[in-house]
Amino acid sequence: MTASAQAAADIPAAASDATVPGAPMTRAANYLVAGAHFDRKFKRWPLPTHDPQSLVNDFIFDRMIDPDWPALHRSFVDKETAKIAVQRMCPDVRTANTLSVLSIDAVASRADLFEALRPFVGTDAVAKPAHASGAVTFLRDLAGPADLRGLYDLSVLDYASILREMQYWGLPKKIIVESMIPTATGGPPDDYKFHCVRGEPLLCQIDHARFGQTWSRLFRTPDFAPMHEADGLHAPVGFVPAPSERLGAMVEAARTLSAPFEFVRVDLYNGEDGIYFGELTFTPAASLGIAPSSAGDHEESETHRVYSRIMMDALAG
Repeated sequence: MTASAQAAADIPAAASDATVPGAPMTRAANYLVAGAHFDRKFKRWPLPTHDPQSLVNDFIFDRMIDPDWPALHRSFVDKETAKIAVQRMCPDVRTANTLSVLSIDAVASRADLFEALRPFVGTDAVAKPAHASGAVTFLRDLAGPADLRGLYDLSVLDYASILREMQYWGLPKKIIVESMIPTATGGPPDDYKFHCVRGEPLLCQIDHARFGQTWSRLFRTPDFAPMHEADGLHAPVGFVPAPSERLGAMVEAARTLSAPFEFVRVDLYNGEDGIYFGELTFTPAASLGIAPSSAGDHEESETHRVYSRIMMDALAG
């Protein structure tokens, strides 16, 4: 499992112990709730961002626990309104066709959700929370309400309550149903995740999935040379990167979409008929992510230190 996939898997699992009944959604309380998970991952509590030993994870943590998030950021966090913002800022980037948007207030159970999704069962569509990250559910092989446990259980939560990513706080609880992005293979598209500082894409993490196996690696932009030659990673058989013209267009799209923000990850998909918007991620992996390498994602690695230094140097500039 890749670092990004593991981090995504960890977040729903953390919900049971991260959501503290009665804990206020203040910066101080958020520090204590989220900091315990940071300590579990890095064997220390978060450092001030000006500390010379701090990582990009400390920067992300410091930002995510702050309740004061601008409206522009939040418009990109909501997966429904994000499409409108992307089409306004970068009209050449495609967005997956929205088939339906369901309010969680109208869905009282997994059985109710299955009935609401029934028109899309057996089709090339996906359902996911519009106000959260994760629980993407493919509807082609959906068999019954039991298959919707992850989607429903995550969708009824205020996502900010899990690991205190406060840009999600109070967003309307919705499930968005979208057409799958077309690819030449018929499988999921490759994900190109651009790590950007003040409108400049510095690195791109390519996530590739085939036959249930995932592979990720970080590359420098714009030349797409490996970020860290000693990361121990090699492209799997069958992986074909996007052609240079498409890569250049992706870099320009990431530059445009990241321009208003100090730090953001711009996720783009390489579709058969063009570049598709994935999401803007302001707090990747809720500050717990480790850069992909053969060393794994359980603890800080040399590859992660290279990644972090690139990002922190840019943020300090």
